[in-house]
Amino acid sequence: MIIGVDRYANLPPLPGVRNNLKALKAALTDRTIGGMPRRNCRIVSNPRTITGALKPIEEAVRAARDTLIVYYAGHGFLDSRQEGLYLTLPGTEPGKVHSGIPYTWLRSALGTRTPPKRRIIILDCCYSGSVIKGMSAGTMGGTMSTVAATQQASSRLGEALFEGMDSLEGVSYLLTSTPWNVEALAPEGEEHTAFTGEFLRVLREGIPAPSPGPPPAPAPGSTATATAAAPPPHDHLSLEVIYREVRRALREKNRPLPQQQAQNGIEKLPFVRNRAARPAPPADQAGQSDETGRSGRPGQPGPASSGASAAGTRADGAPGAPGTALSPAPLAPEAGRARKVRRRALISVLCVAVVAVAVPAAVWWQSRDGEPSSGACSADVVLIGHSDALNGVEYEGAVAVDGLSGLAMSGPSRAWALADNAPGRLFDLDLGTSGVAPPAARAVHLRTLRPAGGGRFDGEGLVLEKGGRTVLVASEAGPSIRRFRLSDGAETGRVELPRNLVEWAGPENLEALGASPDGRYLYAGLEAPLFHDGKARGRSLLRIQRFKGTPGGAYVPDKQFAYQSAAGLRVSELVATGGDRLLVLETNHAEGQGNAVRVFGADLSRAKDVSRVASLQSEPVDAFARKWEPVDLVTCPRGGAAAAQPQSNPLLENAEGMALGTVPLASGPYKGRLPLFIVSDNNNSPHQITRVYALAIRTGRTGTDTGAGEGGGTQAGAGTGVG
Repeated sequence: MIIGVDRYANLPPLPGVRNNLKALKAALTDRTIGGMPRRNCRIVSNPRTITGALKPIEEAVRAARDTLIVYYAGHGFLDSRQEGLYLTLPGTEPGKVHSGIPYTWLRSALGTRTPPKRRIIILDCCYSGSVIKGMSAGTMGGTMSTVAATQQASSRLGEALFEGMDSLEGVSYLLTSTPWNVEALAPEGEEHTAFTGEFLRVLREGIPAPSPGPPPAPAPGSTATATAAAPPPHDHLSLEVIYREVRRALREKNRPLPQQQAQNGIEKLPFVRNRAARPAPPADQAGQSDETGRSGRPGQPGPASSGASAAGTRADGAPGAPGTALSPAPLAPEAGRARKVRRRALISVLCVAVVAVAVPAAVWWQSRDGEPSSGACSADVVLIGHSDALNGVEYEGAVAVDGLSGLAMSGPSRAWALADNAPGRLFDLDLGTSGVAPPAARAVHLRTLRPAGGGRFDGEGLVLEKGGRTVLVASEAGPSIRRFRLSDGAETGRVELPRNLVEWAGPENLEALGASPDGRYLYAGLEAPLFHDGKARGRSLLRIQRFKGTPGGAYVPDKQFAYQSAAGLRVSELVATGGDRLLVLETNHAEGQGNAVRVFGADLSRAKDVSRVASLQSEPVDAFARKWEPVDLVTCPRGGAAAAQPQSNPLLENAEGMALGTVPLASGPYKGRLPLFIVSDNNNSPHQITRVYALAIRTGRTGTDTGAGEGGGTQAGAGTGVG
């Protein structure tokens, strides 16, 4: 059963879905690949109701006796209470879980106590890895790195999301297109979604034998003997082999990495024929070419064999010159029996395809000697240097200096850093530089915060109020903005939040906090969209709340501005530079790709006040803040940086806090520029680094108004300076 959605009433359309559906059915029913009877593989397009999507699966369960396959690819989302993954229908509305399909309902439709014996689910959607049980290295069959497992185990969202889940109940094999916290990718201009495209490529082309080579030399000190070159490929491909090849190809392209989970060894059984495997020619013909001119070497497919079929199509599915169909390879008795079983079974495939955008990709950089550790990152931003001096350090040998998520300058080379781990702490940092030289940070004082009123407190954004006696802290828990006295850490009051920021905020809400230089305005930024706002083509539709008041006194809600993040990124911090202009830190992390860290300029002065707007989905482009990008840290010099996990640039880390220096640089090559400091949050993980960055940023010029920029919704592009 192939079910697909390519038209949405409230979400972006998915024109590539039609290609996915047709190509998948063609591959599964091709006698040289899946060999399934066409009557067992049907397409249902755009089911409008939950019943319309799940009833065909229930019918397939009753009909199948051996194996049932359900394939789904669609706009996926996690619900606001972190209870699990939801799949979408043509009428799904952003933020309304009742308009989607809970994944648990799909799983329930598969049944548990009746045939078929094997149930296979393949999901191609955002956050699809959230259904993997536990998401730990021990349950992934070795497919998840220790780094990823550690990061996910330390995530509050992950802990809440997977608690008590039993995703393999009634399922023999589960394959997802992404990790739990990563959006799926549908590259513009490509025929298929990223995951499904590679999955189809493996089905169509197969996996050829490795090129023969000399036996590998034993490792020093090893008693093992050298082994011969790998044999030609098997006649059939298992789900595990397909998974590993798809994962390898996606990793090379720096795209979201699939995950798998299996039980009872189903992943090792023959699944489809390997089109790259060809029977060896008779001995007297070895090394000769056949009548079509293709090489006749054993196990080596010719140029036309990787994608040719009896119908004469190219590997990409487009019509091509007539080709020679691959002859079915001889089957071992076990494989023959498996094929007969597959022909008898009803194979159901459920597809609802998705477009989403992942973190911007780049090649994992390998350190090279002699590469500079400072220099230009863009026309307006220079990396002065970075320091890992705080990494693994304990203040006075008792309190770890980690979890740093907010930063506020208290002088030319001094700053307060906010730790987001309980109970909430402020570290007084001596950065060891005013921006002229690379930082050499050290913690000189510690202040423990004392929130009032009980309840959970999770400080993320930090503002040092004018006068230096109090700080304002934005907490995701609540959410809330609270004032604390620096002298003793006691909470002295709170800033009242607008109703919509409280009632419609999810677990990822108040993350960023900044104040105008004169303290008249306070700006609070959301990390993720309100339920009513959602996303547009992978870009979060966010709100920045402006408050009006006086430092140390009362602040009241003033205006809300619409802000759209870059593709796949979320807001981590903001700095107000005056005149409703901001610097906005946008970041994210994807397993296997590492971190993305970009700083944008934003101009709110002409943005619409959206305080009374129920949803940003219907707002025009000019309602959003205008954006420009001073710097993407991936372009900064790379030498001298250490990386504890794969990164596109070893300089990159989980950047969370950002602060602009109090005075311009008075000397050195960057005289007249303002220092910009960024600090990373190591999430209390040995696989992440507490790092301080010092940059010099040119001021005085505004960003270039470039229209919709990154694909709709904001003004973004090749701007300069901070304005």
